[in-house]
Amino acid sequence: MTTARPMTVSAIQITAEDGEKAATVEKMLGFLDVAGRRGSKLVVLPEVWTGLGYSSDEAYLEIAEPIPGPTTDLVAEKAREYNMCVVGSIYEKDGNQYYNSSPLIGPDGVIIGKYWKTHLFDAPDRPDIKNGIRESDHVRAGTELPVYQTAAAKIGVSVCSDLRFPEVYRELALKGAEVIVCASAFLSPRFDHWEFFLRARATENQCWVVASGQYGVEPKSGIAFVGRSMVIDPWGTVVATASDEEGVITTEIDLNFADEVKRRYPLMDQRRPELYGNIGKPKDQVPLYK
Repeated sequence: MTTARPMTVSAIQITAEDGEKAATVEKMLGFLDVAGRRGSKLVVLPEVWTGLGYSSDEAYLEIAEPIPGPTTDLVAEKAREYNMCVVGSIYEKDGNQYYNSSPLIGPDGVIIGKYWKTHLFDAPDRPDIKNGIRESDHVRAGTELPVYQTAAAKIGVSVCSDLRFPEVYRELALKGAEVIVCASAFLSPRFDHWEFFLRARATENQCWVVASGQYGVEPKSGIAFVGRSMVIDPWGTVVATASDEEGVITTEIDLNFADEVKRRYPLMDQRRPELYGNIGKPKDQVPLYK
């Protein structure tokens, strides 16, 4: 057995309300205090946690801000106070462009890097979403899948609908991610998809996954979320799950458990990349076999 390499992680879930950004930020800062007092070294916040931005066509414009900016400065103070990394997504205004952006803030309060969501949620014909959603009408997609070296662990970042693309997680795992975070506003009632995908991504990539989601119903738009923030180990076991309420889940993980799982079943060593030549091609460039 390998020597344990423990790290305390937390996921925070809230219901963010459009038009109530200041109150939402204040609420999150209080939950960061809870996570910090528990000794967390990594805290994962939900997707667009300062406001969903779908209560009107222009709502996201009022929520968006630069990064670094007022909100990340406040979060950085908490990261510095408790010596922890914090990551979660907010709307970023970058010049004339807008992004669904996940800054990873280090324990010194400095932004280590930021991930712009790459796989935007365009689902205009979902019957359970009034009028549908086209995220690409609001924000531009990112073009990189970074892994960040922190004092605690190598961290890969994903956001919500990225979860449905196994290529994202495999790329992060191949780059050495020990923990992949998923900041989400995963839509209700798809709890079955939420847990299934999280467990699959952790199992097939033999790494830890820490996922936080928005919870409840956003009152202005009526859009509902799964919540159920959770932590999954490299064997696919859910080791912590949030209750159906706003709050913080905290658990201790062993980063070296991934080494034990890989010893049991060395999946990455058994890959055959020469067979996967079409994975990186656009669909219309892949020959169909009959």
